Amino acid sequence: MTECTMEEAILDFFYCGVNPWIKDAGYRWITGDDAIIARKFIRFCYDASWALVTHTGDLCPPEPQHRNLPEDRETFDLFLTTSSFVDLLELWSFRNEIVGTRLESMIIEFCYVWINVQDGAPGKWTRTTVEMSDDIGSDDEHESNIPDANWARRTHDLY
Repeated sequence: MTECTMEEAILDFFYCGVNPWIKDAGYRWITGDDAIIARKFIRFCYDASWALVTHTGDLCPPEPQHRNLPEDRETFDLFLTTSSFVDLLELWSFRNEIVGTRLESMIIEFCYVWINVQDGAPGKWTRTTVEMSDDIGSDDEHESNIPDANWARRTHDLY
């Protein structure tokens, strides 16, 4: 392995590891520009390495930069499984600057913050899920407005 700077190692991990992993799952970045997200990933890795040397080791991800429905997160977890993430980390285990830290799970949170949840196969899946729950919810509302035919008899029955 050739010597390189930490920034080059992070960019290599992003462009050849994280970026293809996200795109293989059907997601795209919210900005549409990989270079912008790569710069954000460099900042994330800097913050993660700083959090490792602090007393608390806390690293809080920013709020998602997209619509953040519970269905969006469920779809994300369905398309980007833990086993696929572990496979990614195993492929990149030689990058111990990034992989092998106790904050590597935050990479998933970073990705969730910056993906486009409305496009691609995952977006279509979420749209279908939301539409199905809307249809189910509208049926329940409609049925709850229908008066019960046995109401009068029940109110005045002794039994």
